[in-house]
Amino acid sequence: MKKEDAVNKLEGLGNEINGLHASAWNTALHPTRYGWGSSLFGIVSIPVLSAASLGHMVAAAVTKQVNPDTFEKITTLGQSKSGPDSGPKSGP
Repeated sequence: MKKEDAVNKLEGLGNEINGLHASAWNTALHPTRYGWGSSLFGIVSIPVLSAASLGHMVAAAVTKQVNPDTFEKITTLGQSKSGPDSGPKSGP
């Protein structure tokens, strides 16, 4: 995976988390509009979304600091290589 692709995916994920966080607060603060069950669910989901947001911020900061060449090497570790040297070795 290229670093630029990862940064773009992280931005999209951050926007989605922020949208869910705003929606949870809105639902939690308006129980007469959304119902008490939904409001309580919003209250319970706020800490979870806050933790997700914090994790996202750390991941985005680390990703932005890693060198693009190093990032590509790290993300391709463990993937099988195609070519004549990728198969099992035979011999003594």
